[in-house]
Amino acid sequence: MRGLHLPNCRGGGVKHMARIRTRICITGFNDAEISEGMPYLRQYLRERPWLTEPKAEWNFKEGLLVVTIETQGDNPKLESEGVLDEVWDCAIAAFRFSSERIAFDILEAQRVQ
Repeated sequence: MRGLHLPNCRGGGVKHMARIRTRICITGFNDAEISEGMPYLRQYLRERPWLTEPKAEWNFKEGLLVVTIETQGDNPKLESEGVLDEVWDCAIAAFRFSSERIAFDILEAQRVQ
């Protein structure tokens, strides 16, 4: 089509989106809850194809669950907020938690090569 303007194309080439790595920390779980729910969390994260290379690791010394995910995008802030929402959904579905407070924090969101 003549005169069609595609915002992601310059000079006939396609603009590739950057990869954004987001690390999220979740606090408030205990060891028993992690043992029971971690396989489900990993499964739920893998079922979302837009979340690339999801990893979830439990740091028992500090009581932190750290989730690392890569996505494609141009804005680390927006990507990290979307990832936080997805991780929240998966964690709430995966874990039966007894604690009164579960906290989610974005540790970092940055472009990767």
